[in-house]
Amino acid sequence: MPEPTTIHSLPISRSTLDWSCESAAQQTRGWRPTQQARDRRSGTWCRTWAIEYSAVSLGAKTGARWVCLLLATLAAQTAYAGNTSTLPAGAFILDQSWLEADTTVQWSSTRKPLTLLPGIDRYEPGGGLQGTITASPFVRYRFLVSQLFLGLTDKLTLAVGVPLVTSTTIAPNFGWKPGDYQSNLGRKYSEDDFWQWAKSMGQPKPAAFDGNHYTLADIVVGLRWRLPDSSALEAAGVQAAVAAQVAIPTGVTQDPEQLVSAGTTLWELNNYGDAELHLALDRPFKVDGVQRLSFGIDAWYSWFRERTYVTPRGTHSPLLLTYAPYVGETYRVDPGDFVAVTAMVEVAPLLGPTWATFASGYSLEKANNFPPLLNLTFGHSYISVGQSRYYSQSAVWSWDREKLWLPGDKNTVRLGADISLLRMGLPLQFYTQYRNQEWVAGRNTRASNIFVAGVRLIMKFW
Repeated sequence: MPEPTTIHSLPISRSTLDWSCESAAQQTRGWRPTQQARDRRSGTWCRTWAIEYSAVSLGAKTGARWVCLLLATLAAQTAYAGNTSTLPAGAFILDQSWLEADTTVQWSSTRKPLTLLPGIDRYEPGGGLQGTITASPFVRYRFLVSQLFLGLTDKLTLAVGVPLVTSTTIAPNFGWKPGDYQSNLGRKYSEDDFWQWAKSMGQPKPAAFDGNHYTLADIVVGLRWRLPDSSALEAAGVQAAVAAQVAIPTGVTQDPEQLVSAGTTLWELNNYGDAELHLALDRPFKVDGVQRLSFGIDAWYSWFRERTYVTPRGTHSPLLLTYAPYVGETYRVDPGDFVAVTAMVEVAPLLGPTWATFASGYSLEKANNFPPLLNLTFGHSYISVGQSRYYSQSAVWSWDREKLWLPGDKNTVRLGADISLLRMGLPLQFYTQYRNQEWVAGRNTRASNIFVAGVRLIMKFW
């Protein structure tokens, strides 16, 4: 999804929507009034799109056809275009990717790794410590992401991303640390003792979650405008662009009565905002007329709208989710916004074979201007996460939630590889990406690791 969001470099060289599911494990719901899970904070989210292409005008206009015919008219366009390039007018790219995001770790306020949920101490009424319920949840989201990139003009590109969650699984992995000796039992409490007692009170042991099968997440629509080349930009060899995107609320909210559950809205996935604004700069370098290296920076702001949720009544979990009597029928959440920056380096170590085919009009000279066979991407994203606010009829309950949503940050290491077959006459690109949030510690956030594999097809309307 993420990880996971703007119109990002167009496909000629890299990426698709970062459905960061960058937030895979955000969905592990809390399992007691004072320990609800931080449903968000995980995520590789930030950059969404991948739009890398040329804005050089096209030649003949002869109906829909393979991009190879349009590429033959593009001069010196290579695999890089970073965060600033746009598609030629009338050209479009179809992008289909598969994404898997896993989360098992959260970062403390001191940047130490912790399990996603802290332990809960249970006490014998009028007695000592029964024991501590522990949990080491494992959360996995799987997506199919379909994207369309369309050149409205040579400097303006439209992007639409449709993320389909194929499955979400949450394994709570409950455990138990025995407490004090219980004289009434003649031994210490065991985990079975606790859950048997809970069951007698109408509270079953929460089962693993397996749901959201082929369920839409929030659709994203964005625009990127490549800024005119000023004398200062040309002198520095820098390209610049601005991008904006909005999310359409097509996702599904998690069931409030289920203790272990997950939704597919952007608040729950936490990989892109309701609205985002980006400013990007790229500095490409050419070797023998071919772009072999590029440095890029993308800075953005993500805004989250306020949300209203139905308060759990405890119909399935009477001991752990009976909030309505004192919280109210509903409660509101004002998520903290995000301010972020990504630095990216792209390298083309292998040009690959170059053939004069129909894609280049059987011109070897034009074929030499096509993207290299192999392009590698290395990057790092820093995301500052703001404080979230809760509003309910219980100030204590609201504050208890806010303590779990303190200001923090996320660090995402990005690795990617693209294989382009354009030099061999095929308008196809295959790519893979890996985004990791455990290699560099964050603060008060969850860490999601995401793998993406996809393919792109480039065509033109006229």
